[in-house]
Amino acid sequence: MSQQSPLRRQNNIQVALDRSEAVTWRGRGIVIDLFRFSNTICALLESGRRDVRVYASPAMALAARLRIAGADIFSEIDLGPGVDKYDNSPYTALHGSDPSRPALSVTNSGSPAAASLLLAEEVLVACFANFPALAAYCLADPKPTLIVPACLFYDSRHVEDLICARALVEELAGRDVFERALQEIHASGRVLDFMAGRPETGRRDLDLALKRGYMKAVPRIKFKAGAGLVDNAAEKKGGR
Repeated sequence: MSQQSPLRRQNNIQVALDRSEAVTWRGRGIVIDLFRFSNTICALLESGRRDVRVYASPAMALAARLRIAGADIFSEIDLGPGVDKYDNSPYTALHGSDPSRPALSVTNSGSPAAASLLLAEEVLVACFANFPALAAYCLADPKPTLIVPACLFYDSRHVEDLICARALVEELAGRDVFERALQEIHASGRVLDFMAGRPETGRRDLDLALKRGYMKAVPRIKFKAGAGLVDNAAEKKGGR
């Protein structure tokens, strides 16, 4: 039998359909906010950022920036007058910012989704860009897994998160359904919606978000005193 069979045989991979499932989950949690948060967090690690933190609310992120010298905020949220920040943009995170500075992420859906998994044994971040690396990491250490589409925490019409979550279930079973998932996302109209609302980096962000396997980072988030500290689980594993 293939190496994927134990994970499938235990039937322990689920996709959350309600916020409450994430809040009470105690196994491995995987957050997917496909168009922005997931790719931005991966891109920050890929760019060489060593200090990446996730916050559930703008107030927490702003308070943290007062304490952390030289920190950049990545967010699509209006954080108030005079607040200097980067957009929640994967392209900017990868190519348009200083990787030597701490990065703080607070978003509408991705960061609250991650913060909801406080009881989880482990919290990872997934997107098409890191599918192969994430699957390899998970299959090397199978655990009961809940995949959390971040749209549950903001706007259920952002169906790309759910489509990607279902594709990840297949990826973990050794089946590549990326092209089919990509077609479903385009058919949903969400690509055009996203680009219409993001004239500056929308196309470049989507070029990254809808590409499979080009990032090797497996972001892992550990919450401590309200801050989600991010490391690269694949890097740590490789270093042991």
